[in-house]
Amino acid sequence: MIDPALSAEIIVLTIASMLALTGFAALLMGLRTMLARDYQQTLRKLSLHSAQLSQKGLGDIAIAPALDATARLVEAVSQLVRTAVGIGVFLCFTGTAMMVAAYLMVSRLVW
Repeated sequence: MIDPALSAEIIVLTIASMLALTGFAALLMGLRTMLARDYQQTLRKLSLHSAQLSQKGLGDIAIAPALDATARLVEAVSQLVRTAVGIGVFLCFTGTAMMVAAYLMVSRLVW
């Protein structure tokens, strides 16, 4: 027959290992989110086209609404980059907290 104390230790170890693995995955996803350069190329292209459009728009009043829309689009992409970095930081903190919790669970077991 299985000792009840041993079975409780196995359950705690299983929960702690799943918590540690999930925390590690969250940490990796947070780092990937923060370090990804997915939006930077798009932001550079938008800025380049915005500058070209503004040079053309200096003499033409019909292009003014397009200039305004382009400026708002560049600002929206910039906000998207800041939001992605914020999510990455949150995931890193959450993953680290989960791994610390898993360590504390295992360290309190009596061997």
